[in-house]
Amino acid sequence: MKEIAIVLFEGFPLMSMTSITEPLRVANRESAHTLFNWQLVTETGDPVCSSSGISITPQQSYNSDYVPDVMLVLTSYYPEKSLTPASINYVRHHASRGVLMGCVDTAAFLFAKAGLLKNRKAAVHHEGLKGIYDYYPDSVFMDQLFQFSDDFCSSAGGVATLDLTLSLISHFEDRKLANNVAVALNYSPNMTSRAQSSMDHDWSVARFDRKIAKAISFMQENIENPLPLSTIAEDCGLKNWRLRRKFKKFFGQTPARYYLDLRLENAKAFLSNSPASVGDIALRCGFSNMESFSRAYKKRFSIQPSRDRHY
Repeated sequence: MKEIAIVLFEGFPLMSMTSITEPLRVANRESAHTLFNWQLVTETGDPVCSSSGISITPQQSYNSDYVPDVMLVLTSYYPEKSLTPASINYVRHHASRGVLMGCVDTAAFLFAKAGLLKNRKAAVHHEGLKGIYDYYPDSVFMDQLFQFSDDFCSSAGGVATLDLTLSLISHFEDRKLANNVAVALNYSPNMTSRAQSSMDHDWSVARFDRKIAKAISFMQENIENPLPLSTIAEDCGLKNWRLRRKFKKFFGQTPARYYLDLRLENAKAFLSNSPASVGDIALRCGFSNMESFSRAYKKRFSIQPSRDRHY
């Protein structure tokens, strides 16, 4: 059984909390075993009110001897209030013990202040991007709804937190259980963690670099027939080296890697939602050679595309 600590602050988003607890509850029901147990934590053990005014009583405080396997932190619209010495020390302590740490939305402020984002980036809601970017310009995924790895996870808040929790279930159990949970909740999981929508240019990178937002737009609009990066750079008014430097700054990867990931994630979505053959999907995503497509797909998702079908 995995222990999940959900750390709450005054004004926390109730939707995000239930997007954690409900999928875990359903996972326990679907498996007929208690796979996950969760405890609510506040700094002093006193109740806190959500942003909607609903009071929640925790089971734990910072001073308790509760040791979780996962710690998910939810702050509020005023994340600076969470930056107390006790809270900073609390998340640092658990991170140092190998706990899988997760921040939801503006909790990234606390993680950045605690030094937990020095070698990684976190997803943040678009409304909080400007504030955290001013203080921590190297600690934000500009285009991510959620992110999950073996020792760290994050979500931009809202329903993306449900996707984060499904990833957690899949990580500790398997994808089949996570899919069953999604079905039970009448939820269609995001096929990609990227915020690929018309909103991209309004609420993510464009707020800080319109040329990079334009480059991403060119990539998204040319999946089937990928453009040369030199063409994208020129159309954005950038030299090739400048385009590369900007992508490394914002996303920690080259524009070529970013473009390839976009195409592969589109392929993954097609494989799950389209009856088209793997060969046709490869062509739709800009791969004229099946062997190179299969190799790139397996490297990205650790599974052959022909074995990753859910349609």
